[in-house]
Amino acid sequence: MVKKITKWTLGSMASLLVIFLIYGTIKQYSYDSKVKKEYPPTGNFSDIGQNKVHYKYSGEGEVTFILISGLGESMHTWSSIEDELAKRGRVFMYDRSGLGHSEEGILPRSVDNSAVELKKVLENEKIPGPFILIGHSAGGFIARYYAKKYPNNVLGLFLIDPYQGDVAKAEGAQASLGYKMMNWSFRNMSWSGIPYYLLPQPPHPTYKTSKAIKTYGSEANVEDISLEQFSKFDNEGGALPLYLLKADNKKAKLNEVQNKWSKAVFNKYNNGKNKYIRLESGHHIHIEKPEKVLDALDEFVSKLLD
Repeated sequence: MVKKITKWTLGSMASLLVIFLIYGTIKQYSYDSKVKKEYPPTGNFSDIGQNKVHYKYSGEGEVTFILISGLGESMHTWSSIEDELAKRGRVFMYDRSGLGHSEEGILPRSVDNSAVELKKVLENEKIPGPFILIGHSAGGFIARYYAKKYPNNVLGLFLIDPYQGDVAKAEGAQASLGYKMMNWSFRNMSWSGIPYYLLPQPPHPTYKTSKAIKTYGSEANVEDISLEQFSKFDNEGGALPLYLLKADNKKAKLNEVQNKWSKAVFNKYNNGKNKYIRLESGHHIHIEKPEKVLDALDEFVSKLLD
């Protein structure tokens, strides 16, 4: 009797899993198709050899704002401030390889490869400097690395709730087993609908496509490689002007710990124009509080051009 019950239970669980995977796959496919139809390419494509990168370039002014998005996010994440930025200067925004409308790029999806790809696009399309690198989340990490490796023409860094992995690792922080399992599913089961349900409500629709989910997992999976690459330049670029906007999200479990880590990132830069700003907001400050971001950026640019 026990064997029959066990067999029936395992069979039922397997059947439910199959049904869930079928439903999730259909759901993911439908979502991907809808996003592809509703969000066609709005920019141009730059052929960098290994792949083609989707980008937009607009505006006029004394500086060029280089917008670098976070994990899994396309250039659409900047839509809330894009038009206003174009009134303040030249704006370059792009879909990192494997995101949005850009083709998949070379592996691993490390910070160095991301910086090299950005450099190639800027050179290919003859985007003029000086540059103010605006990076959100993991994009802030890429911005910091880019400024260290390619300092020419970089006028300053404007970071929005940036990733702080370099200081977190120095304090012994480690990824949980749950995070590693979730990341594995992102890389290997983006088609299944499972990551779709694991991710929170997206700040914009392109965030949950199977393509974006897979690239999210690929970039997150090489965190140790990226941190090792970053460490080779860690003592470079400390004199660069920096504004850092930190999300003061009191609902977040690690809010104060992340604030401490962000402050440690900020303290690695010693320019007298630097400023650390805490704003009551969720992670996507530029979406939730665009006017606050623009005010801080105006102040920063005025200092840089003074």
